[in-house]
Amino acid sequence: MRVGIIAPNYYPAETGNAVTVRRIEGQLRLLGCEVRVFPVGRLAGERLQAEVEEFAPQLLHAFHAYHGGRVAYALSKSLGIPYLITLTGTDIYQALCDQRGLEMHGALRRASRLVAFHACVKKRLGEHLPSLEERTVLIHQGVELPTEYAPPAGVAARDEFVFLLPAGLRPVKNVMFPLAPLAELHARYPQVRLELAGPVLEPAYAAEVMETLEQYPFARYLGVVAHDAMGDLYRRVDVVLNTSVTEGGMANTILEALAYAKPVLVSDIEGNRSIIKDGVTGLVYHSAADFCSKAEHLVTDAHLRDRLGKNGRCLVRDSCCPEKEAGAYLALYRDILATA
Repeated sequence: MRVGIIAPNYYPAETGNAVTVRRIEGQLRLLGCEVRVFPVGRLAGERLQAEVEEFAPQLLHAFHAYHGGRVAYALSKSLGIPYLITLTGTDIYQALCDQRGLEMHGALRRASRLVAFHACVKKRLGEHLPSLEERTVLIHQGVELPTEYAPPAGVAARDEFVFLLPAGLRPVKNVMFPLAPLAELHARYPQVRLELAGPVLEPAYAAEVMETLEQYPFARYLGVVAHDAMGDLYRRVDVVLNTSVTEGGMANTILEALAYAKPVLVSDIEGNRSIIKDGVTGLVYHSAADFCSKAEHLVTDAHLRDRLGKNGRCLVRDSCCPEKEAGAYLALYRDILATA
């Protein structure tokens, strides 16, 4: 089977969409598919259509209804091949709710299938476009489970307690939120540190972040960390944060943190609640005060950190298999082609 993937944010490789696409791309190849990724942004217009036409895929798989779905819709009309869209988060939680929503309707309605990572995303789509719920399929995100996940030798002896926030620098990730509550915590526990890691996706926002960081000496920006180096970073830190305003369900960084048996502290949004059960597989905060209180528990209670980390790793081991994820997509492709 030949599958053309329409991928926004395929570069830089460290964005959530890129991590998802690259994982699925690799697993589909292991299942015998011929796959080619067409990165929206690097390719456009006539050049994009010419390259897709030359590859001659049997179907197109777009990620993000606004950035990828509209492109797949146009190519489908021109080339006469079916397409599906995987909903990735900001398309449903932001774009569908603003002026971009009307531009997405045609792409959503004409797609052979829509894929959501979790039922909360499917429900949110149904609130806007009820007729599309029956064509929306749930396929959970996968994550590679590392065999080596214990902290490196010497980490336990260091005099630092590190909170890691892995996120691209854009407003939806809300990366400045933890600075004030962690400053309060740092005053009581001088070993507390915050590290930010991720690509600059919106330069104006990133500049604001860098300026704000100057006021918080315990925090630092690591820059872009290559995805194949993230494992070493997860192993080194103590807690992983997600402070997003929205997520499309099952954020890659949280799944990866759980795979490395790291305790997580996450914002109270649908996407995070789709993975994290408060007090069981992680901690969910509802306000800045709640964040500070739960962060303090994590700093002072090693048994809590250990229990959450073990539970999280068991969760992704049992529910987030990348081979099953790719197999579900392949079955969906076959179903689409059988009824096209």
